[in-house]
Amino acid sequence: MAPPYDHEAIHPHEYTEAFEKYVEGSYQPKALIMERLVEVMVEELDVHGHYPVEIDLLCLLDFNQRLGTLLIHHPTVLLPFLEQALINAQKHIKETHEHRLMMDIKDFVHARLTNPPGCGSVRKANVSSLRSNDVGRLISVAGTVIRAGLIKMLEAERTYECAKCKHEFKVFADTSMQQNMLNPPTSCPSVRIKPCKSTVFNIVEGSRVCTDYQEIKIQEQIQSLEVGSIPRNILVVLQDDLVDKCKPGDDIQVVGILKTRWRPLVREARPDVEMVLSANHVRVRNEDKNMCAVSEDLVREFEAFWADHEDAPLRARNHVVSSICPQLHGLQMVKLPLLLSLIGGVARVDPSGTRIRGESHCLIIGDPGLGKSQLLKYAAKLSTRSVHTTGIGTTSAGLTVTAQRDAGGEWVLEAGALVLSDGGLCCIDEFDCVKESDRTTIHEAMEQQTISVAKAGLVCKLNTRTTVLAATNPKGKFNPDSSIGVNCALGSPLLSRFDVVLILIDAKDEVWDKAVSDHVLQFNCPDAPPPSSAAAKLWDIQKLQMYIAHIKQRFQPMLTAESEAILTAYYKVQRGSGERNAARTTIRMLESMIRLAQAHARLMFRDEVTAQDALVAVTVLETSQSPALHDSLHQKFAEDPDGDFERESQKLLRR
Repeated sequence: MAPPYDHEAIHPHEYTEAFEKYVEGSYQPKALIMERLVEVMVEELDVHGHYPVEIDLLCLLDFNQRLGTLLIHHPTVLLPFLEQALINAQKHIKETHEHRLMMDIKDFVHARLTNPPGCGSVRKANVSSLRSNDVGRLISVAGTVIRAGLIKMLEAERTYECAKCKHEFKVFADTSMQQNMLNPPTSCPSVRIKPCKSTVFNIVEGSRVCTDYQEIKIQEQIQSLEVGSIPRNILVVLQDDLVDKCKPGDDIQVVGILKTRWRPLVREARPDVEMVLSANHVRVRNEDKNMCAVSEDLVREFEAFWADHEDAPLRARNHVVSSICPQLHGLQMVKLPLLLSLIGGVARVDPSGTRIRGESHCLIIGDPGLGKSQLLKYAAKLSTRSVHTTGIGTTSAGLTVTAQRDAGGEWVLEAGALVLSDGGLCCIDEFDCVKESDRTTIHEAMEQQTISVAKAGLVCKLNTRTTVLAATNPKGKFNPDSSIGVNCALGSPLLSRFDVVLILIDAKDEVWDKAVSDHVLQFNCPDAPPPSSAAAKLWDIQKLQMYIAHIKQRFQPMLTAESEAILTAYYKVQRGSGERNAARTTIRMLESMIRLAQAHARLMFRDEVTAQDALVAVTVLETSQSPALHDSLHQKFAEDPDGDFERESQKLLRR
């Protein structure tokens, strides 16, 4: 007796009949199968085109567990039967449908398998979890596209005729080789009493079948790796309707068949085998980049937190801000702009179709030893998608995109840090170590949120919808009498693209030094007194990450008339000031204030930008841009933040 999951124990026509019963039945919503087939037969005019039809794997397993399990373990054998069932279903539709005269049967319909089961043998956590025993089976893996090759034409099959016995047979491309060669036959496969020993074969005219072919490379997401782990990557083969479905920087979920392939032979080198994923279905998950599953209990906890602080909302805000990088003492007026940059504003599209960015960029300029790198690393942990790089040795290609030759000698594009962090955060430490010529390449990436590439004959545009957080040291000793551009040796075009420029100066202050030393020693002294109740109740990094993800998904705040009036008045004052900084007081400054005000409204858990949010945005810009106010960067929040804010607001409005 054959084992229950022996695919060879079942006749081929039984597979086709079982798949037909599933396709034509009501086991999966008909809108996904039968209505899709009707749509393809009526609306698509190209008879030789390739059309996808999505098949829900979980529904198939519910319909017939044995059939679904066999499809997962032997997809190469069973997928042709499933696609034949789709063709047979088209024939049945044409016989009975009221619009049958308008229908054409499409021979190239492809079954695209979606929603695989969540077991570890099918849905892999990352590329590193792929093993040799997965070869030949259907798996699902997620990753980021780091390289996309050119679209080529692949000769998939060819029909030959034996010159002696006139037997016709098909020869398929050998996918186990690097070039997918279609090798001519060496013997006649006809079954006869007297074997045909002919070695001469003729190609049947018009029997060549060619398909579109593209190779991409996906890499596991960096933020999901442990410290010290090297991100692995794998080649993914796209064919027919799947080609050109993604580009470098996209997050994708691939369902496919894991195969092995010989690498190109190199003289005096051992021949090696690599794993390749032959894609069956590709889903681009760019809209899921900032999505984070927040439990309902946690959402209720956030709502209760703000309900308890309804009378003193700024005190609640200060509690959230103080939870950022708690190992650094003070720096509250640095952590607040940093948090607002991470939250960001609301992106919009103007009537001409131009996208106005909602991401805020932040530059930290400060003397050594003030915690700039710690702030960057903590911010990278808070973001659901982040890339951290250092300016030393970083080139324009490493930040944007580089052109490389693949194994076949073709030029391909490989994504850099800004492209890989699309939809997240890109932290650049030691920004002053990046060459001037390389810094200018990120101008378009920061403002237009795209990168236009024209390298090695490849011309394209890639998305870089990322928040840039950079840190740099001043050029020598910081001179408060000089402009920011002179102190940090950054050009005005680049400085104007940063929404917030924070200046940290290591001033000699005995009280401040004593407070910082006590804070540092508290973490290293076992006999130190326990932290205060307020410090003990600070949010941990997981709760902060969930809170940021939740408010970005939930709130899309809009400006009110009061907030518009405040922002406009401050912009006019800055433009008319005789001591204004030309690099900062541009129209980008007004857009920066709008983004900061929207980010503060999100932080305050509300859906509209009030006058308070506009005044906070103005205060952040005032504090961050003036070197004379560097002392306030080391101060803590006031004991009565709401009352203190009212007094400061009146002063600001009188100006």
